[in-house]
Amino acid sequence: MLLSSILSDPSETTVIVTAASSLVTGSLGTLTAINHKRVFAWAKTVRRKDEEIAELAGPAATLDDLYTEQCRFARTPSHKADLADITRLANAISGRIEHTECIRTELERVVECAQTYVETALPEPPATARIAYTETQTLMAQAMRQESARVTLERAINAANQKIATLRRI
Repeated sequence: MLLSSILSDPSETTVIVTAASSLVTGSLGTLTAINHKRVFAWAKTVRRKDEEIAELAGPAATLDDLYTEQCRFARTPSHKADLADITRLANAISGRIEHTECIRTELERVVECAQTYVETALPEPPATARIAYTETQTLMAQAMRQESARVTLERAINAANQKIATLRRI
C-alpha cells in the first residue's frame, strides 16, 4: 500500500530511482577503490621481490661459474697457474659482497674458502722427470690438503646457492 502510494507520484519515483542508483554507484566506486589499493600494494610487493631477485642474479651466476670451475679440479692436483680462474671468480664475488647484504656471510665464506684452496696449490714440477720418494710423499700430502680445501669450497658454494634459492622463494 505504501509502495503504491509512493510510486503513484512520478516526481517521488524519480527521486527514489536517483537515490538508489547513486547508492549503488557509490558502493561500486568504494569497492573499486579498495580493490585498486590491494592491487597496487601487491604490485609494489612483487616489484620489490623482483628487484631483490635481480640483485641475487649476478652472485648466483658467478657462484655457478665458480662451482663449475672447481669441479674441473676434483681429485686432480693443481698448480698455481691452473687455479687462475678460481682466483678471478673469487675476486668477482668479493667485489659483489657489498651490494648483496642478504647473503653477505655466505659470500664471504665462499671467498675465504676459495683463497684457502688457491693457497694449497702445488709447486711447479721440476724440469727433471724423476722426483725423490720423500718429495713424492710431501706432494701427496699437499694434494690431499688441496682436495680437502676444494671440498670445503664446494660446500660453501652449495650453502650460498641454497640461501639464494631460499631467498628467491620467499
